[in-house]
Amino acid sequence: MKNNIVVGALIASLLAFVVYTRTNKDAEMRKLTVVQVKKSGKVKKTVSSTDKEPNVNSIEYDNQVKSSKGSDKQLVKAIKKAMGQDVSYQVAAYDLNKSSHFAEVTNTKSGQDSQKIFYLYLLLALYAQEKSGKIGASTTIKVTKADKAGTSTAIAVGISYGPSYLREQMLKGNKTAANALLRTIGTKQVNKILKQLGASQTKVTGTFSKSVVGKTTASDLAKIMVSIYQGKLVGSYNQQVLTAMTGKTKLASKAKGTIYQYADGNLEVALISNNGHNYVVSAWSSKTDDFASLGQAVKQVIEK
Repeated sequence: MKNNIVVGALIASLLAFVVYTRTNKDAEMRKLTVVQVKKSGKVKKTVSSTDKEPNVNSIEYDNQVKSSKGSDKQLVKAIKKAMGQDVSYQVAAYDLNKSSHFAEVTNTKSGQDSQKIFYLYLLLALYAQEKSGKIGASTTIKVTKADKAGTSTAIAVGISYGPSYLREQMLKGNKTAANALLRTIGTKQVNKILKQLGASQTKVTGTFSKSVVGKTTASDLAKIMVSIYQGKLVGSYNQQVLTAMTGKTKLASKAKGTIYQYADGNLEVALISNNGHNYVVSAWSSKTDDFASLGQAVKQVIEK
């Protein structure tokens, strides 16, 4: 009787071990299913794997990156590839030989702070005023205490200067000169001129004494450059604006030909003419590491 009990216990233990082993084996063989979901909560696609976990870094939410209506698909693809998935960015590229050949690609629409780019915008407004006859060679602008910014001695409070001298000093980074010109032209008038040039998301909201003069976007900056190239608004003064665009950009670091470029921190723009190809590329990004690759990618599509 005791022997029967012992045998029964052994058989029960053996059966339990077999069931446990089979269950674990089934669990190991079961497919791992990863469901990728858009922000809206709808299922986008299902990926199955029997032997490895998904690479989380490769997951891309396509609905975060947007391109404007009419954007060239090749340009959009090249821009997306160059910029990757790990940064916030705005990119605009325009083929100046073919108006329908362009791309605007962004994953953020926010306007960006800038001071140096607003020197360029103010320069355009100044030339527009000169063209209309509202400011001329005989105009004098008296610098006020409210204009004073920084420690430069090139501009003194209480002294009157001509617009050409103030312009020259502004382009050297003199904020007092920039403030005197902005006050003379008027913030409202500057914004009006920028809007006429196609900059619908750009606005001057402060002075050059403030940390934020105004906000702009890569798209607006590119559109303004297109307007300059086409001779809009300031006509013969356009070449003088282009000549004022000095310095180096990562965007144009691999480009050849005649290049006009301007940069302010993470915001850059370049107008490039090479072998009959004329185009503008403008970009803002939380990191500029990919700008050289971006410029090269746009170049390859437009100059092919």
